[in-house]
Amino acid sequence: MIVQVRMDQIIDFRNNTNFLRNAQLPLKAAYKINKLRKAIDNEFNFYSEKFQELVDTYAQKDDNGNVVFSDDGSQIIIKDGMIEECNNAIQELHNLTIDIDNMNLSIEDLGEDLECTPDELDALMPFFS
Repeated sequence: MIVQVRMDQIIDFRNNTNFLRNAQLPLKAAYKINKLRKAIDNEFNFYSEKFQELVDTYAQKDDNGNVVFSDDGSQIIIKDGMIEECNNAIQELHNLTIDIDNMNLSIEDLGEDLECTPDELDALMPFFS
């Protein structure tokens, strides 16, 4: 079954479902999760490439062509006058709709013994059929 998700949901899945990597799941559920993770990884690679293109386009660069970061190193400095355009491009990338085969994943597939936080469950929700 194909589900439509936004790129930000794919990012959320990648960032919040590491608990599934070593979870003891029924074989069928482990298979579905593995297939879903591979599809997510492919889409995340696409996102990474597009995000890097945005960095190349909008980031301020030093004399050596290196990206300039804030003093604390946590943020990329955007070229003067391009912050709104950059934010719009990033938002457009995050809102991109992607079709993912969720292999008919259901909450029942994961069994009753699997524990997760509400944030982890929230990251999984868009992928349940």
